Amino acid sequence: MPEQLKEIAFALMGWVLTPAGLVLALLVRVLWRRAARWRPRWRVVGRTGASLLAFLTLACLVGGSIGLWVRYRPQPSATERTLFPGATYRRFSRQTPRPIAVHVVTLDLTTPGLSLVPTSGATGACLPATTTSNFLAEQRVQLAINTQFFFVCPGQPNPEQLTPGQLQHPVGRYAVAGEIVVGNRWNGNTMFIAEDGTVSLFDRPETLHHAISGRHRLVVEGRAALLDASGLAPRLALGFDEARERMTIVLVDGRQPGFSEGVTLPELAELMVELGVYDGIEFDGGGSATLVVEDEDGEPEVLNSPIHTRIPGRERPVANHLGVRAPSP
Repeated sequence: MPEQLKEIAFALMGWVLTPAGLVLALLVRVLWRRAARWRPRWRVVGRTGASLLAFLTLACLVGGSIGLWVRYRPQPSATERTLFPGATYRRFSRQTPRPIAVHVVTLDLTTPGLSLVPTSGATGACLPATTTSNFLAEQRVQLAINTQFFFVCPGQPNPEQLTPGQLQHPVGRYAVAGEIVVGNRWNGNTMFIAEDGTVSLFDRPETLHHAISGRHRLVVEGRAALLDASGLAPRLALGFDEARERMTIVLVDGRQPGFSEGVTLPELAELMVELGVYDGIEFDGGGSATLVVEDEDGEPEVLNSPIHTRIPGRERPVANHLGVRAPSP
């Protein structure tokens, strides 16, 4: 279904089903009371009908509530907390130039024991898709984001549905522990992680360890790059300070009217400059943009509001991720 039709569907759910449910609730009340004055035989029929209408009323009210929540839920409150040593999380909302919810994770890469972990077990260019929450749990990392853009590998059933286990091909260069998984020439930008944990952007080191590709270069030496301003979407980006000792993850939710409607690439670049990023690149956004942390019980906690198939909170299974492993206690 086209995205516009999905938005219309949720709006209709809210503004049609909710009033319908209220009207039906009134009819149920009236029918139940009047049935009490009918003959016993017809009283049973009347109250059975009222009970059926009550179930229909509940369905309308639940559906209407979901529609109104999806379309008009309030923006999240501001918060800031330490996730684990070397990692802080900040969330804030803005109303201009439109409603947006912004999530920022700052990582001190000099923290002893902190390490960056890409999707492992790669044996070919086509990787089985999984959600960011599943990646975090399987890799036993404490923080995770989705990373590369991708396309569905040929021969996959229902290529437009993006289901777990589906084989997907990351776009751009991708390497894990020295093994080149995808080595295609790429006009985007790549982040390299050396075996000792140091990171570099754009320039391939002599000894290749991990390599993860993004697309646009958003920030160049502390200045926002000149980019096409068309298109609002959820966006995900990753940036560094000049010394490559501080990594900043920036995620802006989108496609959720009134809650967070997304940003353009120039707006994302300006936001990163505001947050002190010296160099930054764009990773896969849209319905893929997801930020997950391990909670106090060791379970995945989704920090943002991903929106896969127009359903807020639903994660999209994607080809590869980047995790952060916290220092051992």
